[in-house]
Amino acid sequence: MKILIVEDEPFNVMVLEEMIKNFYPDIDITSVENGKLGYEILKNDSFDLVLSDVSMPVMDGYELVKKIKGELALNVTTIAVTAFAIQGDKEKLLLSGFDNYLSKPIDISELENMLNKYLGNNS
Repeated sequence: MKILIVEDEPFNVMVLEEMIKNFYPDIDITSVENGKLGYEILKNDSFDLVLSDVSMPVMDGYELVKKIKGELALNVTTIAVTAFAIQGDKEKLLLSGFDNYLSKPIDISELENMLNKYLGNNS
């Protein structure tokens, strides 16, 4: 299984990778620091799950998910990882094309539930 993490803060990437490896030790994780790099990778490689920050330089998460679902027409689960998950933002995230979202700071049990939901719990 393969996960793409699109996040511009190196510390957040490190924490997210460690949390994921806690549940799926053998998973293949690729991380990039903005949506444009994520888009370039997704043009040539397939992933089981994309975890993307929403607010990033160069290309934000909204533009990335629009390109994933539209231009690339990929059937990959996309999860927004954002500090902006208040009521109105949740609807905006889902309407923009994200399949789900995780609020920062990430709750490890929420992450586990999300991974199990979309990846199954057999690593």
